Amino acid sequence: MHQNHPQNPTASTTQISPAAATLWASAFIIAALVILQLGKLPVNPAHASNVLAERGNYTLLTTDGGDGDGQRRYEMLYILDSREQVLLVYEIEDAQRGIMRLRDGGNVNNLFRAARR
Repeated sequence: MHQNHPQNPTASTTQISPAAATLWASAFIIAALVILQLGKLPVNPAHASNVLAERGNYTLLTTDGGDGDGQRRYEMLYILDSREQVLLVYEIEDAQRGIMRLRDGGNVNNLFRAARR
């Protein structure tokens, strides 16, 4: 008695039709062209008003304070001491003259607790 064994599906080879191969090649070429064109898009210029610096336990961040005239916008300086868990917020009225004012600050846990109320 002779038994028919099905062929091993992993041993069979599949062939891609020339039309499918052409479509795949076209898709890869179009994708490459899209990537090249995305590289030519304009990027946002860097602004000095959003500077982030980290050193040791300290993180410093500057932002636009929203006050002042068009020529002299006030900057805000945020200092986070991660070891002591303290956040200090300074307003820089005139950086050229070195005028800074402490606006607020305190223990980070207390600040978050107060914000939740």
